[in-house]
Amino acid sequence: MSFLAVSDLSVSIGEKALLSSVSVDVAKGDYLCILGQNGAGKSTFLKALMGIISFDTGDITLEQQPFRLLSQKQLARSVSYVGQNHPILDMTVSDFIRFGRYAHHDAFATWSTTDQTAFDTAVALTDIAVFLERHCASLSGGEYQRVQIAAALCQQAPMLLLDEPTSSLDPHHQVDVHDLIQQLNQTHQITIIEVTHDINHAVQHSQHILALKSGQVLWYGASSDLLTSATLPQVYDQGFVTVAHPETGQLIALTSEGQQ
Repeated sequence: MSFLAVSDLSVSIGEKALLSSVSVDVAKGDYLCILGQNGAGKSTFLKALMGIISFDTGDITLEQQPFRLLSQKQLARSVSYVGQNHPILDMTVSDFIRFGRYAHHDAFATWSTTDQTAFDTAVALTDIAVFLERHCASLSGGEYQRVQIAAALCQQAPMLLLDEPTSSLDPHHQVDVHDLIQQLNQTHQITIIEVTHDINHAVQHSQHILALKSGQVLWYGASSDLLTSATLPQVYDQGFVTVAHPETGQLIALTSEGQQ
């Protein structure tokens, strides 16, 4: 039984189709990476899952509940989101993470023991206790990314959406954030949907890959099958060669000189 079911989803702005008949089933605890060129519809897909943009046709259900019938607060209890280029707010890390509890509060709610437990758990999982009282603007890129993930975890949503979470980070912090995401998925069974341009990360760490091109599904299947298919060059209009990683033996993709 699907945890998240997306059926024939189409999104357009004016005459421009951003997504066309996209369908995908995500099981609880799955890790889905979304690949594709810039403008392929990856971020649009996440925004549709967040209820940020409306869709023209199709349907999205979460645990058999249609998205169209869920309020923003109801949706936020089920889906959390870490986007690209999130504005850095002039507040402490502690206050920023506390905003993650908004979906569980009404206008007059007070901070409860349940809220504190969610806060403490998010801080522990992301290992950010040492800078809780620092201002967000004082953090490095890698530190701030962990804080954003902590705020998302504070929502206690069973599904986490990530839009290129390591795109602006150096290699050390890319590995650091990817290790955190994998821990959340494997140890804590949080369902992950991640947009990324890192093909080898997607193949090695996610369970399934959705490849979009011009708003349409070009490939969808087990991550381990992508590099042995004929689809990857079509995804990026770019030639690739696959080689065995010298340490792990896993297949990795390298760009080749020849264009498709």
